[in-house]
Amino acid sequence: MKKILIIINTMGRAGAEKSLISLLKSFDYNLASVSLLSIINRGEMFSAVPDEVNILNKDPDHSPVLGRSGTFYIAKQVIRCLSRRLYFFKFIPYAIKNILIQFKQNKRFQADKLLWFLLADTTPVLNHNYDLCIAFIEGAATYYAIDKVKTRKKCVFIHVNYEKAGYMPVFDRKYYAKADFICCISEAVKQNFIKVYPDFAEKTQLFPNIIHPEEIRTNAELGKGFTDDFTGIRLVTVGRLHAQKGYDIAIPAFAALIQKGYENLRWYIIGDGAEKNRLEKLITKHGLEGKFILLGSHENPLPYIKESDIYVQPSRFEGFPLTLQEALILNKPCLTTNFEGVLDILENEKNAVIIDLTVENLVTGLKKLIDDEKLRQFISENTKEITFDFPDGMPFFMDDKAHQV
Repeated sequence: MKKILIIINTMGRAGAEKSLISLLKSFDYNLASVSLLSIINRGEMFSAVPDEVNILNKDPDHSPVLGRSGTFYIAKQVIRCLSRRLYFFKFIPYAIKNILIQFKQNKRFQADKLLWFLLADTTPVLNHNYDLCIAFIEGAATYYAIDKVKTRKKCVFIHVNYEKAGYMPVFDRKYYAKADFICCISEAVKQNFIKVYPDFAEKTQLFPNIIHPEEIRTNAELGKGFTDDFTGIRLVTVGRLHAQKGYDIAIPAFAALIQKGYENLRWYIIGDGAEKNRLEKLITKHGLEGKFILLGSHENPLPYIKESDIYVQPSRFEGFPLTLQEALILNKPCLTTNFEGVLDILENEKNAVIIDLTVENLVTGLKKLIDDEKLRQFISENTKEITFDFPDGMPFFMDDKAHQV
């Protein structure tokens, strides 16, 4: 029996964590003993982990990672790490160097890139040997897997456009160099990663999100969706409140639609995150209270997607978001921005409306779908032809099959 360790940054309710749960449900536990470690011991998705998985975190906290309480929790963890054994003095030189390089390369500072290294470096070493270690996401999980885990093989995952997410080869190269396999969730993510690291092309493979369509359709029938009495057109987006998701463009675009006379609309955002206060102020600025609605995080957002008239993915960049895949499986007419990889799967005005992210383009694309019910029906029907196939030959097949998909 193969001993496999999977590491992730948090167990919050986000795309990577949901994809992880799908992967955990796909293992054959007669062939593999699977352990899970979350660098931050918190997140709602702990409750979704299959019983066969050995969770290494002591007393997992099932509270949300996103939102104010989650941010406060992580801040306390960071302070605790800095105070441990005077780690502050070890971390300062690294932080200064990192900040200078970030400003030189990106003209901006991303604190999370510093904090992932800090959290990984202060997480205790596991006194076990494994056959395979999987770092299921960039950042802390990757740093920890490479530096601190004893294993025969190491595999790391890339879920986003590596460049646009702000990761830096000057710090990450040594980690990816030591990985045996690098798994990218879409062909576009893979090609972008190889552009940054051409010397790692041979060990970089495609490993898309594992999708269980029937489970998605079943869960869409469970629980509650909308409870208001609104009878107009509902737009829905599911995703954390983060600049990546393009809500700062969506809000003025929606205001422009309302000004053009499209009053019978509501746009619902399901998710939480650090941008909440900023977005609430933007909603108020554009007079969209009660129309552009932040519903917060929900354990099962699928009923909301199912009950929507249009699903919208206004992201600046993505790998290929699980939420958009779920909407397509539920045969929703979707409007999505043209992030890398979209055109590999979707065709504009056949099975989605695809735009470049600007306020004007978002207004035009939404008007097209709102005004043309036949187009919505045509797109919805064509989504039934889309398949999300899982390729064979993944790196988890070591000496023999360690899992079954």
